[in-house]
Amino acid sequence: MTPWVVAIGLAVALRFGLSLLGAAVATTGVPSPCHFEVARNGWRTLPELLADGPAFALVGVWERWDACWYLKIATYGYEPGEHAVAFFPLYPSAVGFLGLVPGLPHATAGLAVSFVAFVVATAGLVRLVEASHGISIGTWTAILLGAFPAALFLFAPFTEAMFLATAVWSLLLARERRWPLALLAAFLAGLARPQGMLLAIPLAWEAWSTVRERRSGRLREALIPAAAAVAPAVAFVAFAAAGRAVTGETTFDAQALWGGTEFRPPWVVIAASATWIVERGDGLQALNLVALLGAAALLAAGARRMPLTYSLYAWPPLLLVATRLQPTPLTSTTRFVLVLFPVFLVAALLTEGRPRLRAAWIAISLLLLGVMVTWFVQGDFVG
Repeated sequence: MTPWVVAIGLAVALRFGLSLLGAAVATTGVPSPCHFEVARNGWRTLPELLADGPAFALVGVWERWDACWYLKIATYGYEPGEHAVAFFPLYPSAVGFLGLVPGLPHATAGLAVSFVAFVVATAGLVRLVEASHGISIGTWTAILLGAFPAALFLFAPFTEAMFLATAVWSLLLARERRWPLALLAAFLAGLARPQGMLLAIPLAWEAWSTVRERRSGRLREALIPAAAAVAPAVAFVAFAAAGRAVTGETTFDAQALWGGTEFRPPWVVIAASATWIVERGDGLQALNLVALLGAAALLAAGARRMPLTYSLYAWPPLLLVATRLQPTPLTSTTRFVLVLFPVFLVAALLTEGRPRLRAAWIAISLLLLGVMVTWFVQGDFVG
């Protein structure tokens, strides 16, 4: 199968399953869309909330937490005093553009944008891994990522699918030495999520590798690769400056309101997470801790079996997550691990030729995915 066939098939299967489960959970009685934000954030304006009938069961149940912020931005832009600049603009801009279609609610547009972004991300991922490990490993990498417990965020109105698409394609295009397109993808990744800035590290390595390969000594041949490497950081700074100009605050100012600005050594955070689990019996915290330690173990085990670029992509954001102590230890770790595709590449390599292990892995992942979807639809914060 071609990467696009794999991507479309996986996207359709997961979207159907998630929609079916979300609608089923909705029949048990769940909070209305954006219940937390409506009650706590004092917004002057609200995005359209699909709170009744089939629209709620199929779409409204996905209007939760960060999705509400993205839909609000898509509808009204960055309003002064609302602290929305904590959320980066690429995804809500795409949702707002699609939302211009008459009669199409922004929440529905958000699901559509995430679906398309997932297809683009998965096709790029299969193609990227195929180049280094073959189509079979590329396909299984995509399947294992799609079955991950936090994969619901790839289909909800969140930015994960958009970021994964821009990040994967920037690396793919860089490794194919198509640097002008890599520069564009990298700049877009910097506008998708704050972590996009860390793409500068693997892209800088690819840029340096390009210069060494050519050995021409011509400065102009290094300019575009170098520009691609710094593009995510340029995008980050540009958004911070634009946000300050429009709203009077930067993304750093807004993000500080939610915490996450205290950093500690990873062992301190891990110990705090373990204590939290023991004292509170928090299943989500346990899943976050397992995701962090499991991702680190897989990356370490597979370092020699994949290009250095992949490790340079995955380790910096993983280590950053491991140092955050607010608002709870390891908050949203499963969601951050979700976009670290080298973790799933190593999992595909380690389960190759072991069908029972691979089947058990997928079964457990899908079971936990179902649990997280249930929690999410019920209004619990799961990432």
